[in-house]
Amino acid sequence: MSINDTGMGAYIHIPFCVSKCAYCDFLSFERADTGLKEKYVQALIAEMRCFVADFRANLFDTVYIGGGTPTALPPSLLCEILREIKQFNLSPGVEITLEMNPSTNQHAVLADYASHGINRLSIGLQAWQDEFLRGLRRSHTATEFTETMNAALAAGIGNINVDLMFGLPWQSMWHWRESITQVIAHAPTHISAYSLTPAENTPLWDALEAGALNLPCESVDRAMYHEAIRMFTAAGYQHYELSNFAKPGRESRHNIDCWLRKPYVGFGLGAHSFDGKKRWRNTMDMGQYLRTWGLPAKETLQNSDFDTNGKTGNVTFPLCAREDVEVLSKRDAMAEAMFLGLRMTKGVCMETFFHNFGEHIAEYYGHELKMLTAKGLITCTPDRVMLTSLGLDLANQVFEAFV
Repeated sequence: MSINDTGMGAYIHIPFCVSKCAYCDFLSFERADTGLKEKYVQALIAEMRCFVADFRANLFDTVYIGGGTPTALPPSLLCEILREIKQFNLSPGVEITLEMNPSTNQHAVLADYASHGINRLSIGLQAWQDEFLRGLRRSHTATEFTETMNAALAAGIGNINVDLMFGLPWQSMWHWRESITQVIAHAPTHISAYSLTPAENTPLWDALEAGALNLPCESVDRAMYHEAIRMFTAAGYQHYELSNFAKPGRESRHNIDCWLRKPYVGFGLGAHSFDGKKRWRNTMDMGQYLRTWGLPAKETLQNSDFDTNGKTGNVTFPLCAREDVEVLSKRDAMAEAMFLGLRMTKGVCMETFFHNFGEHIAEYYGHELKMLTAKGLITCTPDRVMLTSLGLDLANQVFEAFV
């Protein structure tokens, strides 16, 4: 596997939830029984053990445990995963993030998670008002969010992200400002604020199609976005990416590495990976995943345990574990560098782009830069290409120009 010398990331997918949110089309299952969760964790650990030998020479700078809701697992199973993570070659300052829903907060085990290496939490709040949480089929209340924040701080986990959504059905600017104000009062180190995007084949989509819900119009949605930028920056958060705000030095290193196209490996059902030259994902079929990796978790795995029909480095693995393999051309890679890099407010560095690809942005993308500048969507300096304020609102138009 082609891996940069600067370290890599790991993503671990836990596809279980207490309940499925009305807007969610992520790969996750609600109300799964303990038996399935145990089998899944066994398979997940088997996959991790198989691949870790291949990556032993590479530092892991970040580990992100997402879902689903990782804390929907019984604490004993989650701790098994955390113990396995310690077998990776972790950098001294590794960032290990755990996503959690306030309804799954178990005060007594947060300190245990911290002792196993969790040093960052990402808590899904979405809205402050309980009526909106119920409408979104969230399984928690605002009070439970406050209790979770307090428990995390008591457990010694001070680096905390809070997720918020705007553009919700029936949400007014007053509601949005209240959500922002309440989150700021809880003083997380990082805030993600996303506009609700209805996905097909979800209860929210069906309700919208039936005319049972009313979303804020586009102008109100954009006004909410700019109000978030104003209020968060006034409170000392840096707007460092389209939808992300952080106290200085508390930016999400995992996300930044993705936007900078650093390699990462995904473990678990449907998890995506990138080695610098190609992208792929694991199977999304639970049965196939369990059949592929469903060995006893405590066994020492050898190459002979797997079908010899694929290789990565010195480790033999079943090719059925990989799907949608995409080998990127130089043109594809450069396009990714532009539309991923432009997500960050500091934009794309001209020098780094030339170092990586041997091409000057101003020459290779001269037509695109001229067109986007004329529309007021980007600004170019001798060093960088960046989105303008208008470009933040119309970012997809900018990204499409490089595809």
